[in-house]
Amino acid sequence: MPHLMRISLALCLALIVSLPQMAMAAGKSVILLPFGVNAPQSYKYLSKAVPSTMQARLNKPGQLEARSVQNKAASSAEARKALTASGADYAVWGEVNVMGNECTIVVNSVDKAGKTWSKSEQGPMSGLTRTLQGLTASLGNEVLGVAVARPNFGGGQARSAQQANSDIIVNETGQQQVYLNPQFRYQGAGANDGSRLRSQRFKFAMVDMAVADFNGDGKNEVAILSDNKLYIYLWQPDGRMKELGQTEVARSNECFSMRAIDLNGDRAMELVIATYEEDNNRPYSYFFSFKGNKFSTYAPRIPYFASVINMPPLFRPTLVGQGWDSVKLFAPGVHELVKNGGKYQLGGRINLPSGATVFNVAWLPGGKNNQGDQLIMLTDDERIKVFQGSNHNLIHTTMERFSGSATGMDHYKGMPGLDVDRNYQMPSKYYAPMRMVTADLGRTGEHVLLLNKPISTASQVFDRYRYFPQGEIHALFWDGVGLGLKWKTRRIRGSVAEVDLADFNNDGILDLVVGLNTSPDLGIGSRQCMITAYPLDVSQVDPNVPADLSDFEVSPNR
Repeated sequence: MPHLMRISLALCLALIVSLPQMAMAAGKSVILLPFGVNAPQSYKYLSKAVPSTMQARLNKPGQLEARSVQNKAASSAEARKALTASGADYAVWGEVNVMGNECTIVVNSVDKAGKTWSKSEQGPMSGLTRTLQGLTASLGNEVLGVAVARPNFGGGQARSAQQANSDIIVNETGQQQVYLNPQFRYQGAGANDGSRLRSQRFKFAMVDMAVADFNGDGKNEVAILSDNKLYIYLWQPDGRMKELGQTEVARSNECFSMRAIDLNGDRAMELVIATYEEDNNRPYSYFFSFKGNKFSTYAPRIPYFASVINMPPLFRPTLVGQGWDSVKLFAPGVHELVKNGGKYQLGGRINLPSGATVFNVAWLPGGKNNQGDQLIMLTDDERIKVFQGSNHNLIHTTMERFSGSATGMDHYKGMPGLDVDRNYQMPSKYYAPMRMVTADLGRTGEHVLLLNKPISTASQVFDRYRYFPQGEIHALFWDGVGLGLKWKTRRIRGSVAEVDLADFNNDGILDLVVGLNTSPDLGIGSRQCMITAYPLDVSQVDPNVPADLSDFEVSPNR
């Protein structure tokens, strides 16, 4: 018994001695101050994005609490003032310097005793996130006493082999194999191996395209919109598309955009087509039904720009409309379109940032990280802006340009109440934004944004050159700092007119569907269109593969 008492006493003494140390470990905290940014204006968002990214990697429940603060610091003395005011154990500050395509990140820290630490790393802008993660690991391991894993994106030999064989040329996921589609996996994969489906050519230019069940038979059809007509096709086992019907949309108007939505809940999708008068751009939208393989006008034409947006939090398709403005083209405010007595009218206004239209916005769901839904907006110069929060705080703008539609409206900007001289003034051009598709491929909890990236040398010199000879479909994801590249297709020959995600040939496999227009080598009037589709094998997507967040936009497409 005395022996047991001595053991118990020893254990109690050991516990008493270790308690202060445990309390100290549990009580460690660090504040992250905004970073200075010496870079073009488009990179200013890094001031808060860098400490936010570091915070996510440094937070260790029970070991270290990391939090961002608003106090700015340019020196150790200023950082110590912020540290004293916060009551934390460490303060971290630094700066980001961008010179061309090179970036240098400096990370500094100071503790309550005044002991400082500093480290910097330089690398390409395309590897900014990787550089930041390495510096964060050094800070945690060398200063804060917490284990922070260093980034590991695969060895050089394995990575080189992957890049040589993968048709996702910039696959930055760290995966040694790329599933989704063999056209993305192998250089030079043949078109006859089932990895790519191609339709015959149609003797008209495509304005827009949509894939859905339009006649209510449980199978998907393909709707193709030309300048004035609407066509419905069905993919046949022999590799050709069979026309099921066609109708004239409007004789005096030009077609601009088309979206699909089930307006009456009968599981047959209606088509919402926005048109404009060529002389003054006044909008008129038409709703068509193809139930039972017969075209019918679902509602009288409405004097608004109409489209469909998947609205949070349920991301259900919502019919939206916007008025016309003789000066700005689009009247301020995007509204829901509501049916009243057989006619559609503008309803409640949707909370959107300035510059938003019914055509250029989409939401990227927060996904498994619960980081909050983000609003994606395509600007007039076709860059992507990312907004966060109900106040729509701008957190990122891409330097590269996307969409690349050739369908556009000429409009003359002028002062309210004053006429414009069309013989003297050059019109501005508003190009129809292509569909921005957001999807959780493979149900991994991570959503990607599918966009067309047009490729053309001439377009970098001539702003109004829109007949892009090639394009790539990019899958972008939010990496905590910017939009990173998850994967992309090989270059697609032809001018991409639209992108959709649906079971194109009704075989039970999801397809990436791309509508193409041929190049105008024989003249603009001779342009033709066709459909190409890539079956996506989402069954083998590995949700446990860590994402490489390193792919930043590095070369503006001016």
